[in-house]
Parts: sequence; structure tokens; C-alpha cells
Amino acid sequence: MAAYLPFEPAVPAMDHVLRPDPLRGLAPLEKADLKDLAQALPTQAKRTRALRVINFADKRSESAGESLSRAALHRLGFPPPELQKEFRSAGGRVLGRTDFFWPQQNLVGEFDGALKYGPALNGVGGQSQQALLQEKRREDAIRATGVGFVRWVWAALFKAPEDPDGLAQILTRAGLPRTRRRQ
Repeated sequence: MAAYLPFEPAVPAMDHVLRPDPLRGLAPLEKADLKDLAQALPTQAKRTRALRVINFADKRSESAGESLSRAALHRLGFPPPELQKEFRSAGGRVLGRTDFFWPQQNLVGEFDGALKYGPALNGVGGQSQQALLQEKRREDAIRATGVGFVRWVWAALFKAPEDPDGLAQILTRAGLPRTRRRQ
């Protein structure tokens, strides 16, 4: 996939294979092994494309939405974030982990996929309400440490950079600067 798909759609697949898949009983793949496989591809262009995806891949991305967000951040010229940053209270209690964190801007980024909110989004109320309340409490506790917070959804990933509802504009409004030109 890394050799044949465009960069952004290939990243979620590559991130996924770097993590164990307990549902399917699959062990994680190692980047070194994937790089060796890439060297056997038939053309230099395919080898280069695959190696670019392999080198960018990160097993800490926990969902396809997070992976695709990371690839979009890269394309749009935003600085690379820390992934799965753990926040603690002044007393050392774990408040939660965030999808993305930019320490220079003291900014947390969260990709909001529908799965974490459970069946409630499909009309079954109790579980989703609990999930939403739990997420709100987690965000409030992390915000209390003094960080900014920005959220986006799937649709934002597919909008043009100039679109006010697109990822580029959402992040710019939150104060995240572009550190290099768009690719």
C-alpha cells in the first residue's frame, strides 16, 4: 500500500501494522523489516514512495483518524506534534492522554472520531451521554493545567486549506503556526 497509494491514505495503514492487532492475533511489524521489503519493490519510485511512508509512520497513532490527521498536518506545513502526551495534575494524578500536543504553543489537538462516544451517536442514549460527560471532564481537567485545546472531526480533514471548517483554518485559529510551506 505504501508503494501504490498516495502518502496520506497510506499512512493510516502503515501506522496500523506497526501496532499489535489483538482482534486478529497479529504481532506488530518492525520498520526495519518493512524497509527491507521496500528495497525489493520493482522501481526506484515505488521504493522511494514506500520508504517515505515507512519513515513517517508512528505506532503511537491510535486510530486511522489520528494517522490521517498527522499526514494532513505534515502536508499543510504545521509542526509535528508530540503524540499521546500524558497530562498529570499538580499532585501527580493522571488526567488523561491527548492525541496531539504542541509544546511550543502549549496546545492540545484532539481528533474526534465517532467511536469513542459509543452507540449514543446512533440513537442509543445512555452510553453516549456517559462517554460525552467523561470526555468533557477529561478535557476540563487537562485545560486546567493551562493548555489550549483544539478539536476537529473527519470532515475537516477533507476540506480545502482555505475552507473555514477545514483543518488548516481550525488550527490557525487555535494559534498553531505553519512552520514550512504546504506540500
